[in-house]
Amino acid sequence: MASDSSQQPERPPYTRLFSDPPEHLVENGQFQLGCFTGPVKVANMLDVERPYHYPIPRWIKALRCKEWRAFQAGNERFFFFTALYEAKLFSLALFYIWDKQNRQIYQIKRVMRPIDFGMGEQLDGERIGCQNRAMAISYKTDLNGGLVTVEASRRARRGLTPFRVNLNFSYGPKHAAPSTVCLPLGLNRAMYSTKVLMPMQGWLELGEERFEFDNHDAMGVMDDHKGYYPYRLRYDWVTGFGLDAKGRRIGFNLTSNQVKDQAVYNENVLWVKNKVYPLPPVTFTRPQGPDGVWHIQDTEGLVDLSFKPDFLNPVQFNMLIAASNYYGPFGSFEGTIKSADGSEKIQVRTLYGMGEQKYLRV
Repeated sequence: MASDSSQQPERPPYTRLFSDPPEHLVENGQFQLGCFTGPVKVANMLDVERPYHYPIPRWIKALRCKEWRAFQAGNERFFFFTALYEAKLFSLALFYIWDKQNRQIYQIKRVMRPIDFGMGEQLDGERIGCQNRAMAISYKTDLNGGLVTVEASRRARRGLTPFRVNLNFSYGPKHAAPSTVCLPLGLNRAMYSTKVLMPMQGWLELGEERFEFDNHDAMGVMDDHKGYYPYRLRYDWVTGFGLDAKGRRIGFNLTSNQVKDQAVYNENVLWVKNKVYPLPPVTFTRPQGPDGVWHIQDTEGLVDLSFKPDFLNPVQFNMLIAASNYYGPFGSFEGTIKSADGSEKIQVRTLYGMGEQKYLRV
């Protein structure tokens, strides 16, 4: 009997393996590329050899390696975003409180001279931050002890509402599943990142009011990041989290960036409680620009999301050797996300988060 030549073989489901992290990110001068189940113990970015064709001094490698640590967190009413960003020619210290109910923003936003916030090669046990007379931001990562802490404060001055924040995230296999990646950017350059969705407890003192957070509906994502990005850095990114219809803690991270071979190397994941599922490469479209609805989709039928910004949050400047055209809106998501193995299909209706459309020349 003749076979039906029109029948195409079924395509296998998308997969991307997570392996145990190496002891060192760079071995024998080369990055250990891959997707890992947790942070690399020593992220020795500066030990890489010839990241720009030729041997260069360690201080130049340090100057070109951008580093940041950021958190997106919140509950039904509040959304928090904070970041300490070392672009090496300048630094950024950010802390935002977005009151979704009253549509009110409270913020710390400082563009500063090149400041070393204290980021080192080992995430565990590290405390970083900055402070002055008007504000303070600090992060403490005690991964071995199962606790990540974010603290911030702003003094009352010039009519600004003072605030104090203490957020505690539960880390460990009972609560969270980290996704760590080392992804190629060309030549012998790479980006390294650990992202993890965690339950949160803590409090916020905002003016005369105090708000308490528990780990039922309060949660957040940590992003620890280092990279030898090009002089012209571009990427699109979104993250969101919340409770699904079953009351489970869920979240996602989706990026389209300058990484090579994104079918094999990407950082796209779905989190469901303390499990993580790999997702395929995605594309971003914005028919009405960054303040309109964003559409995020893949080619495997696993990701189909729309993101509606509430607060645009631009950071823009143009100097002689550096420029920023950045939008980091906060907003809500709708659509569906499915795991490749078919075990999870999330109807997204109540998830909140943020996105970035970033161009940075530095």
